[in-house]
Amino acid sequence: MASFTITPVEKGIMRCQHTGSLSHEDVRSLAAFLHDYRGKLLVDLRGTSGEECMRNLRQFRPMMPTTAIFGANINQALLEIPESYYTHEVKYFETEEEALDWLRNQ
Repeated sequence: MASFTITPVEKGIMRCQHTGSLSHEDVRSLAAFLHDYRGKLLVDLRGTSGEECMRNLRQFRPMMPTTAIFGANINQALLEIPESYYTHEVKYFETEEEALDWLRNQ
């Protein structure tokens, strides 16, 4: 069973919910999704610790579409990468409501 789920929130926004430690296969599957997905992403880290997610967020950051993250305290510095034509904005929010409001206005 995968350690994350991807479900629709509304038109153009998908939720990726972290449900456990990512296996090598999960990392490959999530990377493939991020490579192909062209909408906006809501990353739900409730129920996980920020430390658990940090190394994977750093790895996935360059591949992420416009993304709002909430649910665990994370070091926001790892979301910052040099601006490039190919990168999209990724922001951290305290609540799901704030994250969704921001995504809807992007």
